[in-house]
Amino acid sequence: MSRSENEAKELTRRLGVIFRYMPELIAEKPAPPGWQGPVFSQTSMELRIEFTEGPDSVFQAFASNPNAARSFTADLVILDEWAFQPYASEIWASAFPTINRPNGGRIIGLSTIKLGTLFEEIWTNPANGFKKLFLPWRSDPRRTEKWYAETVANMGEAAARQEYPATPEEALSSPGGRYFPELEARHKGEAPRGNVRRYVCMDYGLDMLSVHWLAIGEDGHAVVYRELDQPNMTIGAAVDAIKGANCDEDISAYLAPPDLWSRSQESGKSRAELFHEAGLTLEKSSRDFPAGCAAIHEWLRIDPETDTPYMTFHNVPHLWDDMCKIQVDEKDANVYSKTPHILTHSVDSLRYFCVWWASPAQPKENKNRKKWTADQWEDYQNASEKMRKYLIEKWGYPA
Repeated sequence: MSRSENEAKELTRRLGVIFRYMPELIAEKPAPPGWQGPVFSQTSMELRIEFTEGPDSVFQAFASNPNAARSFTADLVILDEWAFQPYASEIWASAFPTINRPNGGRIIGLSTIKLGTLFEEIWTNPANGFKKLFLPWRSDPRRTEKWYAETVANMGEAAARQEYPATPEEALSSPGGRYFPELEARHKGEAPRGNVRRYVCMDYGLDMLSVHWLAIGEDGHAVVYRELDQPNMTIGAAVDAIKGANCDEDISAYLAPPDLWSRSQESGKSRAELFHEAGLTLEKSSRDFPAGCAAIHEWLRIDPETDTPYMTFHNVPHLWDDMCKIQVDEKDANVYSKTPHILTHSVDSLRYFCVWWASPAQPKENKNRKKWTADQWEDYQNASEKMRKYLIEKWGYPA
């Protein structure tokens, strides 16, 4: 299994080169006169060995796609540059059964490390049955300290550490790789208590519904305290699941991405309208991706007055794990990478909250609300963050 067709062809070509230089053991078809041993034939994606007795042996190369090798039976599966393969999770789901039988085949996974991938997850899991073998840059005896210093000077420290790490720990801590390096143990907080204002944010698609509940206290600090991640949810099922997880809490707003307001050509309705008809009215968040990424960083900052984070996380292991794994985009250091896509659903959901202006809970003794007119609501929705604060000071908090 290779990440592209060209690389799959290259592996097949190399195997053919090896066989052509073993004339005592095997011959290329058509065999020379008098040859009684095995012979091989080769195409761009396959190398086949024919024996005088017994079945043929086949090396079959595949490019990365979700159904690669499905329905095949193999003795050995080699996953080349595993961390960089598109559809790595889908390929693993289809490839593993090809060898998973009693006294059956084997899997070899080869790769440079890339954080936030299935390869990293399997490498760091101590209980999955793989035998881990790390090859440092010094494995090639021709590579000296001088060579490594020159490599760092040419590639930069971050790239050199990724491609030529000295230890597994170094490979797993590529500088600048994680998009949220500030995330640390003290961001794990407690469940919300006292007077809070609650919000729900979501990322919705048929591939994944990712929902998160947040509470903001009077001090302006927030805690993410509940999560819901479920694939293949219709809008009606999604509304039922969200309402069921609300626990009768008073939710100030349900924040969702702007693409839910795009109208369907078939029905003429947007998915936001369908959510409303199913019983859940959504609030449109911002589509500004860089601003949303920056807003998450702002929420993760430490409050200098209390030396505590502005945002903490309680009992949301999926979101926490995804935020620890998600990487800086290779082309734009201001945003996180959209691959692997499986990591982005929960982080996107949180982004729709962070980029949206959310007000803290108000002291109960000052909780007299004013009834706003439709015009006031429209002015508020179209205002900047600074203007929204001014309007609340001028009109009072809305009922």
